[in-house]
Amino acid sequence: MKALAIRDYQTGTLQPLELPSPPTPYSGQVQLSLLGTSLNPFDSKMARGYGAQLFNRKLNFPIVLGRDAVARVEMIGKGVTGLEVGQRVLVASSARTGGTYADYFNLPARCLAPIDDNRLTDTIASGLGYAGLTAIQALAAVGLTATTAKGRHLCINGASGGVGSIALVLASSWGAKVTATASARNLNWVRSLADCTAIDYRDTQAFHYIYAEKIVNFASDPSPDIENRLISILQRTSTPGRAYATSVTPLLSEVTEKGLLKGFLYGGATLARKRIQYQRQGIHYRWVLLKDNSAHLTELAGLFSQIPDTNIIGRASPISALEVTYNRQDQAGNPGKSVFLEGSL
Repeated sequence: MKALAIRDYQTGTLQPLELPSPPTPYSGQVQLSLLGTSLNPFDSKMARGYGAQLFNRKLNFPIVLGRDAVARVEMIGKGVTGLEVGQRVLVASSARTGGTYADYFNLPARCLAPIDDNRLTDTIASGLGYAGLTAIQALAAVGLTATTAKGRHLCINGASGGVGSIALVLASSWGAKVTATASARNLNWVRSLADCTAIDYRDTQAFHYIYAEKIVNFASDPSPDIENRLISILQRTSTPGRAYATSVTPLLSEVTEKGLLKGFLYGGATLARKRIQYQRQGIHYRWVLLKDNSAHLTELAGLFSQIPDTNIIGRASPISALEVTYNRQDQAGNPGKSVFLEGSL
């Protein structure tokens, strides 16, 4: 079968390969055929050894990349319920469970959710899983769900990216009052997604007047200055239940640089210090580390089926363009998700 994979961490270049077809799925697994997939920044980091001490300690290559997909069920392993052969599914695959850039791949059932409603197109579904799972878990980390978000004031930093765009749609549909920050050129994109206050993240004066009791940070910039600016928004108010969560954590960087044991020790110490520091100020501080969760994927599929006019896709291309687009890394700065479907690898 055809797949797109990396052969080493030195170049991190995505290459087309002919690989053996996956075996019959084990208990708890499902075999899938690819319909569409997307780009995720995590893959670019992983392709250069980011987190290798955790995800690939034996340096086994090639590594098939791809974190999310819309796919069709081909075979079902023992113990799997709620899925049928031929059914479309939403996919979110962590670095531990395997990649989606292949004609066929096996994944645990916990990485999947059935798509029963034809109103959720392959285009939207191909970019929804991994980024959407990160978004919904980050919102949950600050206490926002479909039943708790109404009327709460939320600031989303990095709202024009793939994860931020989905978080904006989710929070707005739940009734939250959202302030969304993004680069100036992407503010119209942000406004097109939901009713929100859109602010240029470089506008320090406007930043000073943001009111929020909950903040989620999805911006790719790990600078402490960005986090300090966001935390200061919460420090300006005494509202109960203030919370901050970020998907931009140093944990895997520490593991990559210092090794598994020291990396976790340093990362854990950093997290503990910050949680204690901000807890004293009445602010809950959280890092968001994605967890496989089929229930969250089912929730995402259901919500985006109900709002089919919302478009989180910044660019859709034939799947044959995936290799070149990935290797050129020419998606930087573009809003929303970049997806690839139709045709073959």
